[in-house]
Parts: sequence; C-alpha cells; structure tokens
Amino acid sequence: MKKAGIFGFIFSLVIALAGCFSENKVSVQNISNQYRNDLHYLHPEYSLYHLNDTVSLLYFKIDESELLYIRRNQADSFSASVKIVSKVTESYDADFLLDTNSLTLNFTSSTNTKREYAVGSIPIKLKAGNTHLITITTLDLVSRKSETTFITADKSNPSSDQNFVVRDPANGYIIFTRSIDSTTTYAISYSKPVTQFYVNYYSRSFPVAAPPFSIIEPKPFIYKPDSSFVIKAASSGVALLTLKGTGFYHIQVDTNTHYGLTLYRYPKHFPIIGEAYQMVAPLRYITTNDEYDRVNNAKNVKGAVDEFWINTAGNTKERARALIKNYYNRVQDANKFFTSYEEGWKTDRGMVYIVYGPPSSIFRNASGETWTYGEDKNFLTISFTFSKINNPFSDNDYALERQQQYRNLWYNAVDIWREGRVY
Repeated sequence: MKKAGIFGFIFSLVIALAGCFSENKVSVQNISNQYRNDLHYLHPEYSLYHLNDTVSLLYFKIDESELLYIRRNQADSFSASVKIVSKVTESYDADFLLDTNSLTLNFTSSTNTKREYAVGSIPIKLKAGNTHLITITTLDLVSRKSETTFITADKSNPSSDQNFVVRDPANGYIIFTRSIDSTTTYAISYSKPVTQFYVNYYSRSFPVAAPPFSIIEPKPFIYKPDSSFVIKAASSGVALLTLKGTGFYHIQVDTNTHYGLTLYRYPKHFPIIGEAYQMVAPLRYITTNDEYDRVNNAKNVKGAVDEFWINTAGNTKERARALIKNYYNRVQDANKFFTSYEEGWKTDRGMVYIVYGPPSSIFRNASGETWTYGEDKNFLTISFTFSKINNPFSDNDYALERQQQYRNLWYNAVDIWREGRVY
C-alpha cells in the first residue's frame, strides 16, 4: 500500500479467514438497489487480478470522505471504520461458500471529514479452470450503511481481462475504471512474463437500442479492427498505452482468441451529460422521426432541446426543468450502470431504464437479469428479461428478449413522457 497526495491513508487492519457456511442464493435476492443511484451511500471500487493458479487479488479503493467520523470526547481525534467482506460461491444459484475473507480498515482524522482514498488488496482463493461469483459487502461500521458489489471471477480463461493490471504510470496506482473521457496513458501488465502486447483499436458508432417490441436480427460483430499496433513491454513486463481517439482499445497477449483487456475512450464528460449536443441523441426514445430530425439538425442545439421539453411540458418552464432533470439523470445513471463497449444509455437495459425508471425488483443469475415493474402477480405488472451476452470486450453486455406484447406498454410509457409527466 502507498501513501501519496489524496491517496494517503492511515489505518490498522485485520484479515480474518472464516469458514464456509450456507446462505441464501443470490439469484433469489432482489438486487434492484444495484441500479438505484439515490440509494448508493458508499461508492467503493473493486478490480480482480489473477495472481497465479490458486490466488487472486481483490484490489479496492474506498473514499474515506463517504464514511461517518465520530469522536468520544473533545480531546479525541475523529475516527471511522469500514469492513470489507468477500464471499466466493460457484454461481448466483449456489448457496455454499467456497471461501470468505474480511478486512477492517480504521481511520483517524483531526476533522469529521477526510478527503483521501484507502487503496489496497485482499487475497482470494480461486483455482484455475473455474468460474465463480464474488459477493463483496462494504460496511461502514459507524453509520451501518453498506454497499454490495458482485464480480464474476473467470479463472477458466487465461486471456480474460482479469489477467491484466492497469495502473497510472505516474504513481503506480491501480486504475479501477475501464472508461475515460480524455487522452490518458496507462501502464499495462500481464500475469505472466510477456515482451509485447497486441492492440486492436475500434472506432465504431453503435445504433440506439430498438423498441422492446421490435423484431430485429442481431448483426454479427465485425472483429476486424480499424487499426492494429504493437506496444513493447519493458523488462518489468509493463507497457505504456495512450488512448488518443474515442472508441475502444482491445489489448491481447494471444491473438488466437478474441479475449483480452478492453479500455474505452468516450466523449468528454462521460458518463455525465456535459454538453448540449449530448442531450439530443437520448431523445430518440420518446420523439417522432420529424421531432428528432428537427432537434438534431438545429443550428442552436441548446435552444432546440429546450423548445422540445417546454412544448412537452405544456409551455410550463418549471415542469420542463423537472422533466429534463429526471430524464437526463436516468441517462447518466444508465451510463454508469450499463456501459460496455457502447454507452450505457444506448443499450437495451439503458433504454428500458430511461423510459420506465429503476425497476421494482431485479433477479440475476449467470444467464441474465429479470426486471419487474409493479407488484408480483398484478396484471398491470411489466417484466423484462435480459440475456447475458458472451462478449470478449465486456462482461456487462445484456440483450433484451423482445416481445410483441410490449408494443402497447411501450407506447403508453412514451405517451406519459410526451404528456409532460415522468413515468
């Protein structure tokens, strides 16, 4: 662990290995809070790296300013504590723990806030040749608020992205995000000694998701890259890669497979909507062809977007502001939750999320997710099933199982937006 700048931290830690025990299957738990940004009080970041055939490292990054600091009396310093618990099962449907590990971090501060990050790693026992689910609980021991994170550990594929480590070359810190919005240089390393990395660069524009009732024939992905190049590794096994153009960069050590590490370069401000022109494309879900073309081709994009929402709100600016806030907050949340090789708002899950909002319940297993809006067994309840796609560029790619019965339900939801109301 390192101490420098905002990443410096002071803590004592205890690692305790607990025995295996039976617990409820994740697949029968409602995990809808995963996609509720307003219910996320902690925002820990995790990244898994397969160190060798038996041990993997779970890297973590904890924002200390999100923790609750207290002190017993005026003479004491403020203190906070967070506990990280990792549990390994065979899958979402398994209820037997294969391994568990925990780490408690204690922090002190002269004030009741601390603008620093705690970074480090926890060893996880994972055997080569297997795929497992890691359920991570991050618990603020003072406020009792917690966050649950799920990571699919793929140790059956030596070419998967979990065999790579991405760091900031300036300070050696682990990079947890795979997407950026500006030119950045990364330090890339692999779990085994290598002398070079093969990089395929894709500059692709993907279409907006089709309505839930559309009958579409999925087009096969064209794996031929827009450009390819090789980056040499130093004697340490580390190579530097600069992400210049927007698109995604696929890094491999074995070109006989499609798998490797993928890094994404998105437009400025991503996942936030930071420019007026970025407000136009997400309107496609609730506009007619003529309306969309008029806004998209307007010389004054900001004015055209404002005009659309004011007209939708019945010329009431206050209502228009509420519609804009709700709609684009969902767009930004979709980017945070569903982004893969394409922006989250463009995906099937992003489309449903933007128009319908966060679902009442979500149940997930290894093959996909089922979203439900409304109460169970109510005839007004709507359910959407998303199948997980085996995608070498992303572990976050899901496709909606489209049905004709969604047609009226979809148009009803869109009409509510067009009537100036939030669905």
